Amino acid sequence: MLAIHTHTLWRRLSFCSHGLRLWKERIARTRGCSLDVTITPPQYHFPDMDALALQLHLLVPHISRARSFELRFSSYSPFLWNTALGPICCLEQRDDNTGRYAFTPSVYALKLEKLTLCYPENDDTKEFALFGGIAPRLHNVILDGIRLTWLPELYGRLTHLDYTHHGFTAGKTAVDEILGMIRVSCALRELRICFRRKVLDEEVLYLPYDNVPEGQTHLLQLEQLDLAIDESDVDIPPELLSLLSRLSVPNLRELHLVDLRFKPANRRQRKSVPFPGLEGALSLFQVTIPSSIKVLAMAGRWADPSSIPALAKYFRELDDLDVDGVERDLVHM
Repeated sequence: MLAIHTHTLWRRLSFCSHGLRLWKERIARTRGCSLDVTITPPQYHFPDMDALALQLHLLVPHISRARSFELRFSSYSPFLWNTALGPICCLEQRDDNTGRYAFTPSVYALKLEKLTLCYPENDDTKEFALFGGIAPRLHNVILDGIRLTWLPELYGRLTHLDYTHHGFTAGKTAVDEILGMIRVSCALRELRICFRRKVLDEEVLYLPYDNVPEGQTHLLQLEQLDLAIDESDVDIPPELLSLLSRLSVPNLRELHLVDLRFKPANRRQRKSVPFPGLEGALSLFQVTIPSSIKVLAMAGRWADPSSIPALAKYFRELDDLDVDGVERDLVHM
């Protein structure tokens, strides 16, 4: 009886474990408190598109109460983002009095704090504009495999961004796209960047940001930077280095060099051969990364034993040096 009347115990809505009837029951029992929505079909299972569409349409009238919203798909299904995100994209209605179009308030995410959208197999190149451009509390975003319209009203207050590039653009176009996003989200404290390649059958329509200058983009509040390499890459993507060369991060405290091919739990894993372009990347770090950082972590193909002493010498204020999950002794370095 106590659980039934404790509204916050019913706030979590899960695609995997709760059917449509239970979703309605749980929403009713929350009595207006915020909701945590998690839609993560089991790995290697095709999403039930009909059930997904029904649950999203059921959710739309309550989207303003969502505190967190997480969609993760591991199996390919065509037009999956259309089904999942269509109901919460910008819905416009015509005002008969003025003849103008305005967004419907039903898709405003007024309480949303964290947004997670991950679908690495996505091949839909469309750009999605979410929540009618309104999410005043949003501060944490995780993206993988999606193009979003990067509106200042939505993403201008972010403090944490974990971004895996969708792969529909490459080279300078991809770098400018991300720089445009970063300039909007200039209050970031934590930033994680990863590039993923995609083989495309046709050219992707891309409207470039017209406010990305050729100079540096400043992230004055950034404290932690993670540079991640996809497990399918054989070398450090040139886009990652080009992006880094355009960033100014004077107050950075932590640099994490992540290799997604490296599995720290597998102690029998054979030592990885360093990236072919590692030497050039490490030289760039000594130009772009402040020597005053306190934490340096590197793993997998980022970790070349011969380069570690030079890095420890350059980053002279290090408190922690972590290589392949093992803390190194800085005193005798």
